[in-house]
Amino acid sequence: MKKNKLSAGVFILIGLLTMGAFFNKTEANLGVIKAGVDEKGNPVCINKTQIYLFKKNQAENKIIFFYHDAQSDDAFVVKSFSDKESTDNYWEQLLKSW
Repeated sequence: MKKNKLSAGVFILIGLLTMGAFFNKTEANLGVIKAGVDEKGNPVCINKTQIYLFKKNQAENKIIFFYHDAQSDDAFVVKSFSDKESTDNYWEQLLKSW
């Protein structure tokens, strides 16, 4: 029963994240940076209020978000992009909407 509620919660959260596509918003405009499960299978949701630093790694087409987590000293989420143009587009939207 508990596992079903947890699964339903994760699916609802993922559904909310994908709603941005229906309203022509990029993911950079949304309040959630990452939603899903961690490497241990625990649900995780990182929102913009937890982020204290983000930086662009242009050479690797990545944007790294560092967030506050009492259980981890190196809590970060990395978003990877296929090319420089998509990295730059996401970065510009991120700066405008932050």
